[in-house]
Amino acid sequence: MARPSTREKLLDCAEQMFADHGLEGVSLRAINAEAGLSPAALHYHFGTKQALVEALLERRMPALMERRRLLLDGLDAKATGPASVSARHVLDALMRPMAEMLAEGGRPGLRYLRFIHRLRSDGDIDEAFVAQRYPGGVDRLVPLFERALPHLPRPLIRFRMGLAIDVMLRSLATSPEARGPELVAHAEALLDFVTGAMEAPVRGETR
Repeated sequence: MARPSTREKLLDCAEQMFADHGLEGVSLRAINAEAGLSPAALHYHFGTKQALVEALLERRMPALMERRRLLLDGLDAKATGPASVSARHVLDALMRPMAEMLAEGGRPGLRYLRFIHRLRSDGDIDEAFVAQRYPGGVDRLVPLFERALPHLPRPLIRFRMGLAIDVMLRSLATSPEARGPELVAHAEALLDFVTGAMEAPVRGETR
């Protein structure tokens, strides 16, 4: 097996340390030390901590977003035809690329989800940057949810969607390294849970 390049070694160490301690809890010097490299190595390859974070996002985000785009394209086609789109369909398109990353990516996939979860939990992810760099993701979900849940006002859809994203990301990122049937069962149970929350009636509404 080929040894990782210096750049990849820095990215692996940074991803693990950011996932464990957050951006504020990790210095560039500490990442260099963990990687066993000179104090100037990280500055040479990335320059700043922000550039390092962007490089970490770029490492796996394009593939994840492309997979999600394909799933959402399928839902868009279904929504304009005779078949209906359910909240579960939309949530599945949101979650499945992350579950597949766990199934196919092993420890690196889990580490990446933990990194993203930590950024989101700490409020250190620039949502505007992500939406601009990787278009066609979360911004496409609200119109689909509105078709699936026409009785819910848009602000409530956005609020519940944000909670669903947090729950899914946390559950997958903090799960053991399940594979095969265990991961499928975990994902299905998680999908059941967030679907119930997304479809819950508005207070005072009768069904």
